[in-house]
Amino acid sequence: MTLQDAEVKNDEKFILDQLQMAPNFMSESQQNQVPNNSNEDNFEELGMAELLAQHESETLETAKTVGSFILAKVVSIVESGALVDIGEKAEALIPRIEFGPNPPFAIGDSVPVLVSQGIRREDHLKVSWRAARDKMAWEQIVSAQEKKIPIHGKVKSETKGGLLFECDFGLVGFIPASQIDVRPSRDLKKWTGKEMSVYIMEYDVRKNNLVLSRKQWQSEVNLKLKTQTLTELKIGDVKTGVVTGITTFGAFVDIGGIEGLLHIGELEWGHTKKVGDVLRIGQEIKVKVIKFDAAKDKVSLSRRELLPHPWDGVEERFPAGSVVPGMVVSITDFGAFVEIAPQVEGLLHASEVSWKTNSINLKESLKVGQKLQVKVLGVNRQKEKISLSAKRVEANPWDTIEHIYPIGSRTKVLVTTLAPFGAFVKLKEGIEGLIHISDFSWTKRVKNPQDMIAAGQEIEAQVLEINKEKEKISFGLKQLKANPYETYSRGSKITGKVIQLMEAGAVVEIDSELEAFVPSTEITSEKFVKPQDLLQVGDMIEAKVIQVDAKERKLNVSIKQLDRDLQIAATKKYSDRAPRPNLGKLLDS
Repeated sequence: MTLQDAEVKNDEKFILDQLQMAPNFMSESQQNQVPNNSNEDNFEELGMAELLAQHESETLETAKTVGSFILAKVVSIVESGALVDIGEKAEALIPRIEFGPNPPFAIGDSVPVLVSQGIRREDHLKVSWRAARDKMAWEQIVSAQEKKIPIHGKVKSETKGGLLFECDFGLVGFIPASQIDVRPSRDLKKWTGKEMSVYIMEYDVRKNNLVLSRKQWQSEVNLKLKTQTLTELKIGDVKTGVVTGITTFGAFVDIGGIEGLLHIGELEWGHTKKVGDVLRIGQEIKVKVIKFDAAKDKVSLSRRELLPHPWDGVEERFPAGSVVPGMVVSITDFGAFVEIAPQVEGLLHASEVSWKTNSINLKESLKVGQKLQVKVLGVNRQKEKISLSAKRVEANPWDTIEHIYPIGSRTKVLVTTLAPFGAFVKLKEGIEGLIHISDFSWTKRVKNPQDMIAAGQEIEAQVLEINKEKEKISFGLKQLKANPYETYSRGSKITGKVIQLMEAGAVVEIDSELEAFVPSTEITSEKFVKPQDLLQVGDMIEAKVIQVDAKERKLNVSIKQLDRDLQIAATKKYSDRAPRPNLGKLLDS
């Protein structure tokens, strides 16, 4: 065995001796750096100097007793360790194994040591800096527990079930996961390296066991902050808070020991689908107090009120008449909402999607996420409304429609939709117009458009009216033929077939579309005669027109008056042909 091997072996024996002397001595893996000794101003901690002061009264002779404390001064650093002056020109050795290749102290520093061996002629007195430090650290733990004060330190690493926490004075303790924070903490890795204050839950010096709680300390801090916050809080205050929880309806934000609700509607000016897309737990944000109930400790917060309003200056940015790019964000039955700027949406009404039709199927024509050019029709900053048009980005066919389809012209149209009041038809340019039910026939009272035409059918119609301002065009079917009521005037003669008999009179068909009515009183001059006594269905008759009302579709005729007219005409004709008697013939008679 070499001299160097012997020294190493002696050093190992030296450490074992310290463990026998001080069962509170910690393992090398737990103690690999110098204690920080930094304390927070808000909490009282028992300092190293105070502990050392308790041992300063010991004499050198007492100090030379194994297990005694000495405050020694570092004289030099040698290969085997650090030589320290313990007084009365005596030197002692701190073995190198206690601090490794990089000494945590410099020549001239005063360090606490624990006497581990008496003085021998062939060697220095052996002392332990680490055993002294650990023993004093445990004394601090005991004192902090008795005084119920927190201790400060830093999280070393994550471990099974919790965190390893290194106190400022060197000891390493354990923080269970349930004691890390007031809210359950699932991500333990994020705590590594963080400095914090903790309370001592339990300890065992001999078993080198130290259990700590940050949750108890945080709860105490939160209670103090809550009391102070509730005293000072008022509506309108702007606070910096930390997101502590996220739900489907909003987020909870700690604004100083008290949690307020940040509703999803107060998150941002635009529509927020998912709170998690905007916030994350632990994020620091600024919020404004908008409601406060001190009695119930309820606080409502707003984040959006601290953000620039997306509608500010919207009238200048998007003046009426301007064409801007947009994206479809939602589709309804009456139109689509198009985003033209972040959190600025306008309504593209169904009637403004296309020139071709007003009855467009929006879900077939547009898709959410679709990009398109739109024209701004109007802006209302106060009501936060913008009306948009996609069709007006293109040329307006209404500007030339009067030249292509002048009033009175005939054209082919396609029946697109039938309604109780008429039929919608479309020109080849895509412009849609209406044939009102009253313009279907001159003579028939049409109740159902489908009795005469069908959707998808191409028919001929006449242009009746064009209104460019309202973008309306109307067509007619009956106008393709002359109004039959206008071909008959009062006093004219008609010939027709009896198609119906009733107490009031008889219905006579003049042609395939026109019907006339013979009142009972106009059939004959005889009294108390029923129509059925003189006429039969299918009889052909002649009559005189006595009333014409084209608007009401009325054509009344009289057989009686026609007969009278014929009798008068015949009498007159006979009288005109007979010779007049002379005076002689009259006298002879």
